[in-house]
Amino acid sequence: MEFWGSFPYNMLAMRKPIRVRVLFFLGAPRSILKSHFYRIARARKAIFNLDYGNSVRYAFLLYGLGPLVEIFFYCVETSRGFWDSALLQLVVILCTTSLFFVDWKEAKRGINIIHWEAVLMMVFPVKSAIIFLQNRGDPAHAQSMMLMFMALGIFTKVWMIPVHALAGVGMTATGFFILNGWDGELFAGTLYALIVACFSGTLSAGVMLMLERYHRGMTEVKVAMAKAEDERLKNIELGKANEELRKREELIRIFVRPSLVDEIHAGKDPSKFLPVLRNLTIMFCDIRDFTRLTEILSPYEKQNFLNHYFSIMTLPIIKNGGEVDKIIGDSLMGVFPDGANAVQAALAMRLELQKFNAGMYAAGSPKIRNGIGIAKGEVMQGNFGSFEKMDRTVIGEAVNIASRIESKTKLYNLEIVVTEDVIKDLPPGSRHYRWIDIVQLKGSTRRLKLYEIYGHQPAEVLHYKDGTRDLLEKALTIYFRKGFKDAMRLFQAMLEKVPPHRLIPADLMDNILRYYIAHCEAWISDGSGAWEQIEKWNGVHVFNDK
Repeated sequence: MEFWGSFPYNMLAMRKPIRVRVLFFLGAPRSILKSHFYRIARARKAIFNLDYGNSVRYAFLLYGLGPLVEIFFYCVETSRGFWDSALLQLVVILCTTSLFFVDWKEAKRGINIIHWEAVLMMVFPVKSAIIFLQNRGDPAHAQSMMLMFMALGIFTKVWMIPVHALAGVGMTATGFFILNGWDGELFAGTLYALIVACFSGTLSAGVMLMLERYHRGMTEVKVAMAKAEDERLKNIELGKANEELRKREELIRIFVRPSLVDEIHAGKDPSKFLPVLRNLTIMFCDIRDFTRLTEILSPYEKQNFLNHYFSIMTLPIIKNGGEVDKIIGDSLMGVFPDGANAVQAALAMRLELQKFNAGMYAAGSPKIRNGIGIAKGEVMQGNFGSFEKMDRTVIGEAVNIASRIESKTKLYNLEIVVTEDVIKDLPPGSRHYRWIDIVQLKGSTRRLKLYEIYGHQPAEVLHYKDGTRDLLEKALTIYFRKGFKDAMRLFQAMLEKVPPHRLIPADLMDNILRYYIAHCEAWISDGSGAWEQIEKWNGVHVFNDK
């Protein structure tokens, strides 16, 4: 703000400060005025509202005790020589009794209010004014008028007190003076009694207003507390429902594909899923010699064994972007968007199995061996089954090839075998894989080039297989060109470099060599027309079994 000192200001310099001052004085009290206007508005709403609920609450005093009180006062006043009228009291009793038949719930609320106020005018101002004037302004009846207006304040609104005073007492007094002549002293007494009565009525109406506001405030508090309690209970119920829904979703997610749960969350209907062709990577993983391993276990022990095994096998699939399509016996099928993810999952699965087997070996139990086959190709994904049982799965050549490759891991005595299409998905610079065979599998006419993935194996094995990968490829090239003797010499040379097995001394760390040495010996053998078979052989291992 501007610093005001003793410096002179010309009119131009004073324009802006004056404007600022005016705006400040007009704007500064805005919040204060707003709060005052708000209070005034609330007071006006409280005083001039047409809610007669609190007044009606005491209506039983009018049409219940009112007639008895009128009869009592009639008897007392007449016995003391004061003027009173049985007809007037009868009219008052009939008026008060009529309030019993007022239905405040009906639509015509305005008529009810007029009826209510008309009865009050007759019962209190008119009746008290008539008796006061007929008794020539007796002080006892002045007090009676005060009490009547005090009662009136209980049953009517504050702003109706002047209306009743003018319409009731005023018109009654006017009619009385017209009929009986002017009496200045009686008029003054009437005016004085009316002022005192209005004050008493206003006071009692103010008390009733405070009670009404208190009652309304308490009602609002109770309503708010009830709403809060309802909200709390609803939140508790909603929390329980959400928890129950979460548990059900977890159960559904366990027993069905998670992608189906995601579709349901997205508002889709999985049953209306249309079949689509997709280029996916399929993995099959199966335990070797499962029957022999578990033949001594009870059903309960078999279940625990398999559940623990599948827990460590399925987690790497999910972590590497895959999805468990199904579990059949001791075999599981996974689906991946590409070959790189499938290979990473397979390596993680083998590492987890190594940890599991270390515990099994320490406990003196037999180790688990499994084989993993991975293939990539175009498959159809859709809902297959019936109305009783529907399954979202994939079908196609890549599924069959992956299953066949997994079964051939036993023949090669290797752990992870994949097709060339999977190798093409690996990032540049990838290592720890090698070519092992060219095959034609049952149910397929394709010539498949198979590779072994060995990135999970011990350091000495990685060093050996990386160092002999080119030599193995050379030996295989010679083998598939039918140079069996030269290929056999290379296989045997590699066999001499194979490091010993860490846990099984009689076993090799490179079992593919024995497989090819046996094949070379069979081809080199001259019995049973072997050379005639060699001439007909097209350089592909054909497997007609599953």
